[in-house]
Amino acid sequence: MASAASSAPSRRLSSNSGVRLRRLIDALATGVLWIMAASIICLLATFIMYLFYLGFHSLSWQFLTSAPTQSAGGGIGPEIYNSFYILVLTLIFTVPISLGAGIYLQEYARPGLFRSVVQFSAESLATVPSIVMGLFGLLIFVFYFHWGFTALGGALTLTLLNLPALVRVTQEALASVPDSLREASIGLGATKWQTIMRTVLPSAIGRLTTGIVLIAGRIFGETAALIFTAGLSVSANHPYELNPFRSAETLAIHLWYTHSESVIPDVDRVGNGSALVLLIMVLAFNIAARLAGSALTKRFTGRSS
Repeated sequence: MASAASSAPSRRLSSNSGVRLRRLIDALATGVLWIMAASIICLLATFIMYLFYLGFHSLSWQFLTSAPTQSAGGGIGPEIYNSFYILVLTLIFTVPISLGAGIYLQEYARPGLFRSVVQFSAESLATVPSIVMGLFGLLIFVFYFHWGFTALGGALTLTLLNLPALVRVTQEALASVPDSLREASIGLGATKWQTIMRTVLPSAIGRLTTGIVLIAGRIFGETAALIFTAGLSVSANHPYELNPFRSAETLAIHLWYTHSESVIPDVDRVGNGSALVLLIMVLAFNIAARLAGSALTKRFTGRSS
């Protein structure tokens, strides 16, 4: 009895020390994860501040609106316009096809050969490097169709490049909608298409909007695919026209070309200013994605995303 009584405190001490050790390990692991997460924020903040330091003095109304020149003092107005123009063209082609494919794969497709082929095709497109897709666009749109370097060719090439990502976003957004909503809608007499259009899509609109806007931010920064399809110049007489069959140098291409060729005296001013403007545009689209996604989710479902 005495030995049993004396062993009880030792077991409690051992148990307490084990608890303290587990708590210490948990605290250390939590601290490491916090440091890793904070390092990402610090890296982004450092990157943004450094670009602001380099390019802030280059920003002016004249720089943002005037056309580039071979002499000092040129701007990036047509490049900003072309970036938005190709973005709109790309989304016009990408969004309907991606939404249709995502709805089919998530809502209609049954396991089988055709569904597997569609899924495999989308996954294969996602693995193609952007420069290879640019060469494909060069062969098809520039040479085979004899379009030359055009905004339309660049937009179609970016469509092929971004289709897999948006199809996947659509599938995941629709999969996040509970099946109980579908069953309730069908139970009230709605058809499958009515259920998708009036119940499923409104419930997934926040995630869909976020995915579309994030894809738009990716389109802004694309360079390799557009070098071979959209061209390296802008129209001297009509830089802001809507004709899709014209050369359309974007801001990302202009930044690359300016620094790689150094064809103007103030290459650092133009390059740093272009990089800062491009960063601001991409950040604005990312922030817009978060705000639009949350607002639309609350609007259609009554809850925050």
